[in-house]
Amino acid sequence: MPGKFIVFEGIDGSGKSTTIAAIAERLAAAGAKTIQLREPTEKTDASREIRRILRTATKIDAKVSGDLLDLFLIDRLWDIKHQIEPALSSGNVVLLDRYFISTCAYQSADTGETLNILQKYLDDTRILRPDALVFLNLPTKIAVRRLADRSARDVFETETRLEAIATRYAAAVRRLQESAHEIKVHEISHELTNSDFDTLAEMIRGIIK
Repeated sequence: MPGKFIVFEGIDGSGKSTTIAAIAERLAAAGAKTIQLREPTEKTDASREIRRILRTATKIDAKVSGDLLDLFLIDRLWDIKHQIEPALSSGNVVLLDRYFISTCAYQSADTGETLNILQKYLDDTRILRPDALVFLNLPTKIAVRRLADRSARDVFETETRLEAIATRYAAAVRRLQESAHEIKVHEISHELTNSDFDTLAEMIRGIIK
């Protein structure tokens, strides 16, 4: 039986990694095979260059954004071919930390550009569409408070930038809901609790069935 593809999106500090781990534990307890992945993959030259740019850049201008868009696409296509599709073919539930929605939100200067990038991804037949999207729309102030504990932060991780990114994220998710009805979207706008993890795991179990 083919697996299911679940994507988790949200600004830095929104709790994606914690959420994915909690859901994977619950799905495993229910007998589901899961695999946890993230983008950038850190397994391609493109992904390593993305990390280098994000750690060293002091500002994101049009050229840097364009370079990042190209690098993310290269890394994403590799991820789909070499990790996501094989895992799905083996019957796994793939839990992916960030996908093309994050690229739309982070590598754009305004909402109009966000939606243009999104449309290109939706029109690209090489891009595998997820079965569900979990959007952690956490208030920016809470996310920034969490990020304060990180030893290394990239150029995007300031409150002002994250506020703008959160706005673009929301616009991209709304458009996705309008344009891709086959993708089940679940949005949470508060700090997650065990009850939320239970609810998300149950939602995913419903998709598996």
